[in-house]
Amino acid sequence: MYGAQQDNSTVAIASASAEGSIDRPDWYDVGGGESGYIAPDPTDPEIVYAGSYGGEITRQDHRTGEEQAVNPWPVNPIGWAAGDVKHRFQWTEPIAFSPHDPKTMYFAGEVLFKTTDSGMSWTIISPDLTRNDKSKQVASGGPITKDNTGVEVYDTIFSVVESPVQKNLIWAGTDDGLVQLTRDGGANWENVTLKPCRIGARSA
Repeated sequence: MYGAQQDNSTVAIASASAEGSIDRPDWYDVGGGESGYIAPDPTDPEIVYAGSYGGEITRQDHRTGEEQAVNPWPVNPIGWAAGDVKHRFQWTEPIAFSPHDPKTMYFAGEVLFKTTDSGMSWTIISPDLTRNDKSKQVASGGPITKDNTGVEVYDTIFSVVESPVQKNLIWAGTDDGLVQLTRDGGANWENVTLKPCRIGARSA
C-alpha cells in the first residue's frame, strides 16, 4: 500500500507480514513529498512515481535506491504568486497511468502533461482547462511578508482519469468547478460542466 504523510514523507508499506504484525522493517520512503499522489509503475512495482507540491514528481527505483526528479517544468514556483508563474500546480497534483498503455502517464497542472518515456520528456496535451481567473492568482500574505507556500495555488486540474473502457477518453476536473473531456487523447477538449439550474424554476 502507498500513501503520503502530512509534514513527513511518502510511504510504501506491506499489506501483510509473514511475522504476523506489520512493523518498521515493512515500510520505506518512495520519493515525492508530504502531499503528493503515488503511482507505482504498472509493469514494475519496484519503480514508483511520487508527487509533491510545486509540480514536483520523482521516479524512484527501490532496487537501487536511485531517485530522480522528472518534473515536467523545472522551475520551483514556491514563493511566487500563481499568476506570475508559467504553470500552476495543485498542492496534490494528479498522477495517473493509462489503463490501456502502461508506458503512458499523465501529470496535471493547469494543463495536462503526458509522458511515454518515464518522465524523461513531457508533452502538453491540453489547453488551460481551468477558468484562469487572474483575481484568484494573486500573492498570499501581507504587503511585506508573503505566504506563497504552494497551497494557495488556484485554477488547477484537481482530478484526472482515463476511461478503462475507451482509450484516449480522458476526464479532467478542475478546482474551480469545471469538468473537461477529450475523446481523442487531448487533440480536442470539450467543457461538459453541468449548467446550474434555478431552484423553483417551472417549465411553461
